[in-house]
Amino acid sequence: MSNKKQIKITKENLVFIYGDDRRFFEEKIVSNCYCPTCKTPYQSTIVNYEIFLNDLNDILLKGYCVKCKNPINRYVETGEVPEYQERIKKINENLEKVGFDL
Repeated sequence: MSNKKQIKITKENLVFIYGDDRRFFEEKIVSNCYCPTCKTPYQSTIVNYEIFLNDLNDILLKGYCVKCKNPINRYVETGEVPEYQERIKKINENLEKVGFDL
């Protein structure tokens, strides 16, 4: 995972990135997280999360475990998927247009 700059994006951006795969994201990514406190492998759901893109165009969710309420993160490798890359590029272009420094 990259430790460089992370850009906060909206849930609407996330829906745009995933397109028809957004249902997969909701069912398989959000509800299958590892919580270091609960220690039940990929059996926790992340809630109240913020969404970030890193410099590799991968998605990072920062939120809380639905079971124990402790902070958890979920890293999703999206930067290598050509379909997602094009959509992420458009989001980055739009952010630059409104003056966000990438």
